[in-house]
Amino acid sequence: MGSKASKTRRPTSAKCPTPVECPVYAKAETVIVPRLPQEIIDEILNYLGATDLADPRRSWSLRSCALVSKSWVPSCRQLLFHTVVFTRVAMERWLERFPVPEESPAHLVKDLYVWIGARYYVPDKFFEYTPWFTNAKNLSLLGYKGVVMMERPSLWRSPQSVTSLTVKTGWVCLVEIRDIMAELPNLDSLWLSGPLLVDGRVSQGIGTALRGRFGGKLRLCNRYAGESVTNMLLEIPTGIHFTEFQIECPRVLLPSNVRLLEACGKTLVKLSYMVDLERKSHSFWPSRFRRAKG
Repeated sequence: MGSKASKTRRPTSAKCPTPVECPVYAKAETVIVPRLPQEIIDEILNYLGATDLADPRRSWSLRSCALVSKSWVPSCRQLLFHTVVFTRVAMERWLERFPVPEESPAHLVKDLYVWIGARYYVPDKFFEYTPWFTNAKNLSLLGYKGVVMMERPSLWRSPQSVTSLTVKTGWVCLVEIRDIMAELPNLDSLWLSGPLLVDGRVSQGIGTALRGRFGGKLRLCNRYAGESVTNMLLEIPTGIHFTEFQIECPRVLLPSNVRLLEACGKTLVKLSYMVDLERKSHSFWPSRFRRAKG
């Protein structure tokens, strides 16, 4: 019998998957997103800060930016607290939010506006807080004529860093303004406007010499351009060295300022005046600018 030949079955190779089914292994690459320099970020934040300052209703811009990155927080805080306006309500909220003065952003404030007259005036506790505004440069005291505090708080202290003082209120008399000026050794610029009170309250610093530099801008409005303020400024032991002088007053008060101009004759570089020829405080002729002669 013939033997059957054994058939050897050759192994068949597995079917190769289609290219779509074959996994593709690609080398992962790290993508580095370039980081904006902090200088550019600060420029953007400064622009937003200026916009917020012009329109307080848009003050959420910087607050939103402070949530973007931790590195943005310091710049945002400096802009958010650059200018602070304190009324009674605003001060109460500040004290509630920052009960510990040394942990507050008071050191970031550069422009400090304080309402000391009418129903908006700050509580007495504010004057315990003022020494913590260690970097404030501009101090403005505001308040309507009329309802005023009966007496000046005994705890009044002004930030020693202030170089510019603005008084636009009928709450403090001229003697008290002098007391405030005496507390400011770096005072350079002065702006006095509003009803002038030459008496009414007891001075807290009689005999204290004014220590400021008085080499910035002097602006006197209405009755502050009279003889009383002139005498006060000319009594400064170190003299006055203002480089700019702006006067807004009735014509009858102009002669009172001649002595101030003479005292600043060597330093004054800009003089502007707005004079009412009809002696009406509400109607002025257009300003005229003159360059002072040395």
